[in-house]
Amino acid sequence: MAKSSLLPSLPFDLIQEILQRTPAKSLIRFKSTCKRWYALVSSDKKFMQKHLDNSPERFLKIDVDETVQIMDPATGVFSVTPIPHVFRNTYPIVSMVHCDGLMLCMCRGVRGDAGLAVWNPFPKNIKWIQPSVCYWGTDYFGFGYEKASRHNYKILRFSGDVSFSRVEESDPKCEIYDFNSVSWRSIDAEFGVDVDTDCVGVSVEGSMYWIALRKEAEFFILSFEFSLETFTEVCICSPFWETRRLGCFNGDRLSLLTQDEESMEIHVWVTNKLSDVVVSFSKYFSVTRSDLPALQFHGDMALPGYFISKKRSIMAWCEGDEEDDDKWYTCITFYEIDQGGVRKQIETGRHGLSEYNDPLICSYGYVPSLIPVPK
Repeated sequence: MAKSSLLPSLPFDLIQEILQRTPAKSLIRFKSTCKRWYALVSSDKKFMQKHLDNSPERFLKIDVDETVQIMDPATGVFSVTPIPHVFRNTYPIVSMVHCDGLMLCMCRGVRGDAGLAVWNPFPKNIKWIQPSVCYWGTDYFGFGYEKASRHNYKILRFSGDVSFSRVEESDPKCEIYDFNSVSWRSIDAEFGVDVDTDCVGVSVEGSMYWIALRKEAEFFILSFEFSLETFTEVCICSPFWETRRLGCFNGDRLSLLTQDEESMEIHVWVTNKLSDVVVSFSKYFSVTRSDLPALQFHGDMALPGYFISKKRSIMAWCEGDEEDDDKWYTCITFYEIDQGGVRKQIETGRHGLSEYNDPLICSYGYVPSLIPVPK
């Protein structure tokens, strides 16, 4: 008997369980199976959220040839699709923040102007977010949602000179963009610290997190909760060297990857659950071999994208310089590294230095999602 004739006889609850674990790309094809499946995949928010929670992490990279590359870190296999035209010729993407499969894209126009867009790379939906006045090069952005309503996505923008030399003179401006009202509104939130510009923030369970620095030269994790619309100091940040990346771990915690650029030692720190009353970092594992690759060759190169697995391994997609036949190239390489060293190394691209415009971040954590870009 054909599989198509068996499926209708299954309880619909069981069908939903199966579909929740089916790749998003396949689900789009399944929408035409019947009206009930179409409604489930296209508009059932509860189903979309459960499907998202079951989806494995991926890497997303915008390559120099203006393609979107999405990699499965478990296999090293990646797909390639053209980048939306508007990101190619009008507003190239400078950096992104991921939340529920949606990417908040900070863009820099060819004439020096700035743009902001929310993009779902899977169905290729894009919504441009118009500024209340204009965007500035000193703007910081966050992307998340209220705890009581996961589908009520919001964008945070705060700007102004927050450097130590002028923190008392500056008048930083904070704004919230609410998709329900389709508008910006000012909020009275204080954040008189220096946010680490070299370590782009991460969205975890609807809240934003950054590395920040006090005047006393003490690093800590700064959070913004969209439910309360306030900044909060979460915990002291573990010591680090020049190479540092903040990420999400296990869906409800933070990870911090650091690398000493002289010894090449890598250290991975993770927090306990961010919902706990007291949050702190603890050492998860270290890789102390001397033959490790430089995940960030020097300060001018793109920051690496990475995942930390529960098996104490690092999945990193990053760039580095390499000389071949007296010519220098920028090589894009995927690494799997555990405490024993490099377990997997796959070169996914190579570009001449003259033709390569270094991105701010080489790759991003991403989860393929059915959730549509908010209208």
